[in-house]
Amino acid sequence: MKLEKSKLDSSVEVPLVAILSNPLSTTNAAGMNDIRELVDHSANVIHFELNGMETMDEAMALFARANPAMLVINGGDGTIGAAFASILYSGAFSSVPPIAILPGGKTNMTAADLGSKGKPVKVLRRLLKLAKNGELAERLTKRNVIEMDLGDGEMPKVGTFFGAAGIVKGIYWCRENAYAMGLPNTVAHVYSVMKLVASAMGVGKDKDILVSDPMSITVPGTCRIAGQYTSVVSTTLETLLLGVKPYAFKNGGTGGLRFSAIESGAGNTLRAAKGFFTGAFGDKSLDGIHVRRSDEVRVEGTDPVTLDGEIYQPVPGKPVTLRGDKELTFVSLK
Repeated sequence: MKLEKSKLDSSVEVPLVAILSNPLSTTNAAGMNDIRELVDHSANVIHFELNGMETMDEAMALFARANPAMLVINGGDGTIGAAFASILYSGAFSSVPPIAILPGGKTNMTAADLGSKGKPVKVLRRLLKLAKNGELAERLTKRNVIEMDLGDGEMPKVGTFFGAAGIVKGIYWCRENAYAMGLPNTVAHVYSVMKLVASAMGVGKDKDILVSDPMSITVPGTCRIAGQYTSVVSTTLETLLLGVKPYAFKNGGTGGLRFSAIESGAGNTLRAAKGFFTGAFGDKSLDGIHVRRSDEVRVEGTDPVTLDGEIYQPVPGKPVTLRGDKELTFVSLK
């Protein structure tokens, strides 16, 4: 790591870049040495490697004192969510710098939505070049984040993708089957989606993989629904895995959260799948499919829920409350 005020030909100082890495994230486990080597040969970079999530606030306090021009998070979706929570709740930053994401995990939905794809070291090299050339301002974009309150008295969890019903069961199935086969991430995701959609349509032996226990969902001021569901999603991302966009853009209210729920049943799944391909999903009223925009969503049920790949068990008798009215500034590579 070089901490020097090197000047460019334009006489502009090289902006300070702060990098937070989780060396235990899936992709980082094999590629951290490349990241370390790049950091060692880069000017005005500080690098903090987490020694467990309990060191997250320590890292943020260090970065806040350094006042970087860009904060790079190198880890999976779980690491990213923990970093967002520290940024929002630790009080370290008086002004939060633009955040860039490296695809250091297994799924990397947040990174992919911001155009951060490929090997982390290649993405980092590109980000450092943007900072050095004074091009960061051209790449900035706003994204809301999800604050998830489990009703357990603890600090809310923070992320960008919430799932319930068959989403959690699908995550378990993918981990226990597709990942266990050693398939590349993208292939594993395609294989899992095909298998799970087929199951939801009643094809194959496991027809109930994606059927939730009874649950009720409230979007204040918009709707209250109850039943069993194949998919319940709330996200602040524009695009999910495989380019899927299961939420409204043209109707269904306003707010930071994009929400959709697909009732269980082969016919509902078929209509949803057709809607994805035709563009009707989120644009037209489809039987068995609910799509809204809001700053708050409440989910009540007994099934586990997920936020950015981490699984949580709801507190009995307490709704899981999602809020999406806070936003951060990000660096987009799209």
